Amino acid sequence: MAEDDTTRIIRRNVGAGDETRPIGIDSTSIESNQDEPHTRIFRPKSTATTTAAGSEVAGKAVSDFSTDPVVGWLVVTEGPGRGNFHKLGYGVNTIGRGPESRVSLDYGDEEISRQGHAMLTYDTKSRKFFIQHGNAANLTYLGDAPVLQPHEITGRELIGLGSTRLMFVPFCGPEFEWQG
Repeated sequence: MAEDDTTRIIRRNVGAGDETRPIGIDSTSIESNQDEPHTRIFRPKSTATTTAAGSEVAGKAVSDFSTDPVVGWLVVTEGPGRGNFHKLGYGVNTIGRGPESRVSLDYGDEEISRQGHAMLTYDTKSRKFFIQHGNAANLTYLGDAPVLQPHEITGRELIGLGSTRLMFVPFCGPEFEWQG
């Protein structure tokens, strides 16, 4: 398979010569492997890290967020997407509508910025969580108050972005931390 920075869903066409091909990509440049499952996601490893400010740092391996241990959750309690939840990982968890956000709230609330509307951070040294507003034009709210500077949160707070309300549910903290 070509080495690039594209995430693809790869599906095997059973009964069509058992050819493995990415969806929407010309199959002439794709290798076939009989031992692969019928459908899988291919995510290349990146060598750049994106900082909280949005710039890339070359030469550092990026953590695969999908395999990070969970440190808490955001549960959608009001607005589009009500009933859904999103896991939180170590460090900065960016919140927005776009797929580049760790917490992607793409449920149709156009008042949420695509990227960097807010950030929820878990600090492993202090074992504390903090919410702060990102670079969005629309504000982030903690309860009914706008978040204008980083604010410590402890659990069950309501966070407002557009017409969406999220409840913060911590897992890690003073009583528990993943070891190793």
